[in-house]
Parts: sequence; structure tokens; C-alpha cells
Amino acid sequence: MSAVLRHVAKVRSHWVIDYQAEEGKHQVGRGIVQNTFAYGELYPSPRYDAEVQILLFDTWANWHDRPNTRVSSALHERFGLEWKVEYGRYQVNVSDSVRRWAQDTVPVNAVAVHYKGDSSKDKKDLSNDQAVAVCDYIGSLGCHPYMLGRHIPLGFNAEVNCAIISQCRAFVGIDSGPSKCASATDTPSLVVWTGHHPAPFHDPAPNTTHLVPVGYHGLEPVCNDAGVIDWFERHYTVRMYSDHDPVPEIKRWLSEVLK
Repeated sequence: MSAVLRHVAKVRSHWVIDYQAEEGKHQVGRGIVQNTFAYGELYPSPRYDAEVQILLFDTWANWHDRPNTRVSSALHERFGLEWKVEYGRYQVNVSDSVRRWAQDTVPVNAVAVHYKGDSSKDKKDLSNDQAVAVCDYIGSLGCHPYMLGRHIPLGFNAEVNCAIISQCRAFVGIDSGPSKCASATDTPSLVVWTGHHPAPFHDPAPNTTHLVPVGYHGLEPVCNDAGVIDWFERHYTVRMYSDHDPVPEIKRWLSEVLK
């Protein structure tokens, strides 16, 4: 939603925009729109000229000139706007108080790790054994694995996730809310894909590498669409793994990033 709001705020600059979302997710609008507030809180204004409800469904548009993500879909369907690269990156503005909390909380030489999601777990999650292998390797490099979901407060909080990941030397995770937070930071980040193609689920970010299986263009839902594949390969950083096990390539990436 931060990328959607950035587009609307810039292109519709004559609008005064307030943004409402679930507690912990409403923060992505801070610094982008006029006001942000959570469900159940009082509206900042007594009246609005319009209320736009945005449901971020998965998209199957198969665009050949932009990301094939929910961001592009929401812009096109709800606002009649095209995706622009200068507004397309995720953004979360972290407050000074939360930044100081993260500085005091996250150990030196930490590497953020997130390996279990809340949806499509059979096509996203890494196994416990794979996570242990990754964490052990992080330790062997003189760093500390910092498990998102264990060390942070319960519930998804975009600001807290971004603050923590920003304090880490690297991030390794699956397709999830934390991985999108990682792409809103400058921390080198590796997103691991097993059963889904990244194209519909993650927007481009210069700090983010996508680790995919060999032959990944056959994964759902891209199904070898030539235009989608061409745009994806030109705008995303990709590494591949073989033998259905991403751990060896995760280790190689960590060695390069943490050397």
C-alpha cells in the first residue's frame, strides 16, 4: 500500500488523502499522506468527498510494461493510474522513538530471518531443518540470527519490522510481510521462493535479491508468459538454486554479503 499511496499522492497532488488500515499496517502511510489511522479510531476529518476501498487481490493481468503485482492492479483498477518507477518502491517511515528502540534491542551483527508465513504455507515456508541450517551458518560467520516472529511483539507491525531489519546486516526470508518490509529498507535482503513465482507478489527493490528454483518461470501463476518474464528479468535481481534445496545458495549469498 505504501507504493500505491506514493503514486496517488504524487499524481493526484491536489487531493488531501487520509489512510485507514489495520493496526500496525496503517503506519505505511505516515509521511506519504495527510493522516493515517487504524480501524476503530476516530476519523481525522468530519467529512470526505470520497472513500476508496482497496482490496489487494492477486492479479493475473500479465502486463508487459510494469510489475504484475497488486500495486499495479490497484493503481489501474481503483485510480486509473499507471505504475511509475520513481514511486514504485515500498516505503515505511520509521519514527525516531521506534528507531531508538530497535537500536537498543537488536544485537550487533544481527541477521534477520523469517521462514514461516501465514498463508500458502505449502508453497512458501522453509522447513525447521532448513531454518536451523541457515541460522547455524549465520553463527559460523560471526553473526547472530534474529528470528522475526520470535523476538518482535506479536502481530504484524510494519514500522517495527522495518526498524529491526534496518539494524541488521542482512535479511533472509520467505514471501511475507517482513520480506516486503525488508525491501523498504537499505539492508541487503534475500527472498526465498519455493512454490510461487515472484512476479505477482513482490515489487522491485534495489536491495532485494530473489532466490528461485531452476526452471522457476514454470511456477504458478506466470506459466511462461514471455512478456511478464522479459520485464521481470530486466527489473529484478535473481539467483537460482537446484535440487529443491535453497540452503546451499542461501549460504553462498550470506558469505558474499557478510564477508
